[in-house]
Amino acid sequence: LLDSAPLAVTVDDLEAAAASAEAVFAGPLAVRIDYSAPLGPPAGHEGPVYGNVSIGDGVGSAEPASVSGLGTRTHIVRLEGDAASASQNGTIRLLASLEGVANGTLYRLTPGPILVGAGEGARTLSPPGQSPVAAIEDDGFVRGVNATAAGGAARPALNVTSLATGGGGSGPGASIEATLPADAPAYLVASFAEVRLPPGASARGIPADGLIELYIPAWAPAAQDVAGAFGVDADDVLEVPPIVEVGDNATRIVFDRPVRILLVGQSGGSAFYAGPDGAVVRIADICAADGTADEMHDLMGGSGACQADSADGRGKVVHTYHLTRFGTAQVDYGDTCGASLSSKTIGFGRVEAGGRSEARGPTITANGTLPVEGVSIGAVDWTADADGVTVVMPANATSVRTAGGGGGGGGGGAWTPLGGADFSVPWGAGQQSASVEFRLDVPGDALPAGATTTTASQAVTYTVTCGAPAE
Repeated sequence: LLDSAPLAVTVDDLEAAAASAEAVFAGPLAVRIDYSAPLGPPAGHEGPVYGNVSIGDGVGSAEPASVSGLGTRTHIVRLEGDAASASQNGTIRLLASLEGVANGTLYRLTPGPILVGAGEGARTLSPPGQSPVAAIEDDGFVRGVNATAAGGAARPALNVTSLATGGGGSGPGASIEATLPADAPAYLVASFAEVRLPPGASARGIPADGLIELYIPAWAPAAQDVAGAFGVDADDVLEVPPIVEVGDNATRIVFDRPVRILLVGQSGGSAFYAGPDGAVVRIADICAADGTADEMHDLMGGSGACQADSADGRGKVVHTYHLTRFGTAQVDYGDTCGASLSSKTIGFGRVEAGGRSEARGPTITANGTLPVEGVSIGAVDWTADADGVTVVMPANATSVRTAGGGGGGGGGGAWTPLGGADFSVPWGAGQQSASVEFRLDVPGDALPAGATTTTASQAVTYTVTCGAPAE
C-alpha cells in the first residue's frame, strides 16, 4: 500500500493506543482501506449496523455503492460514477466515528484524510452498480446492508464466507455451511423486501461464494401455475406482484431457525414460494404470531413456512426455514370456508407411564370468507410410531379444553376426553379465533412388556362448520 496518514485517537480512562490506516485503489472505482485494528460501532449504538460510509474527495462527495468488511481490519469501498480520477490517485475522508477493542485496549478512531494511490498489482473489481455487499464476520460489527435508495434494481447481499463451518467444493451447485454470529440478527433491506436472518442460526446450502442475496428476479410464474397452486381457474388470479428472491436459486439454503421475510406492499395477498423448477407452492399455514426466531421456531416446530399480514400494514410477512423465490397473489376464491392451526404438531415431551403431561395446544384461526359457526375436534387411538398400527393408548387418554374459556390465555374450560363424541369448540358470532389445550394421561400399562420407553402419536381431526355469506 502506497500512502498512509495517522488517525486521531482518543481513549476514555484507558491508555491511548496508536492507530493508522492505509488505502489503495483496488480496481475501477474501488478503494481498499486497511486499519491497524478492527473497527467497531459508535458508543451506545443499539440495533443493526449497516455497511454504509460516506466519502468526501475534497471537492464534492461520493456516496459509496457498497462497503465490504467494515468493522474488520480491512474493507473495500466501491464508488459510483466519476468519484475517482483517471489516474486513480487522490484523497478520501471517511466521515465516521468508530470505536472498538484491540488487544484488550479500548480505542476510538476519528479518521482524518487518507491519501490513496493506485498501487501495484491491485485487483480489478467490476463497478458494483446497485449491488452492495456487507461481510458478516464474528470479529466485525456489521450485521446488515441497506439498499433502499436503489429502488427495485437493488441487489444487496451478505457475504458469510468467513463464517463457513463445512461444505465446500466448486462448480454449479457447490455450497458451504455457516453459523451466524449470536449477538444480533443479520439484515438485508431493500425498498421491496426486508430479510431478517436469526442470530446464532446454522445454515446449509449457501453458494460457494458465500453470498446470500436479495433481489427481484426476471422470472415470473405463469398465471396457470399460480392458479393450480391455489386450486382456482387462471381467470381467478387477479394480480401477482413482482416476485422476490432470497438466497440463490442455484442452491437450496436451509436454516435451523426460521427466517423472517417482509414483502413490502403485498399485504392482503396469498403467499407462495417457487423453487428452481418454477413449481408454485401455496403457503397455506397462517402465522399465529410475528415474533422472534426462537418464538417462531417453537410455534412452527422446525420446518415449513407460514404467512400473515404485518401488524403495521407494511406488507406480507413470511417465516420460513428455507430461502427461494417468494411472492403473493390476489386470488378470487369466491366464498370459502375454512380455518388454520398455528401448529399442526403437538409434542408432550417425555411422560412416564401413569403420569400426566403439561397442557399444550394451538390456536384455531378462521381463514375463509364465510363466517365460522363452529369447530369440532375428534381423535383416533394412539399408535406406536414404530409401525403406526399397534395401539398403545386409547383415544381418551387425551383430553381437550378451550383455553381461557374461548379464545385466549390460561385454561378456563373443563377437560373433556377425546374419542367417542367430538368435542365442540365454543365459537361465538363474529369470532375469528380460539385457543385449545390438550393434556395426555398416560395409562400405567402403556409401555410394551419389558420396555422402558416408547414413542407414539395420535391423529386429531378438526371439522369446521360455516354459515351463509353475509347479504
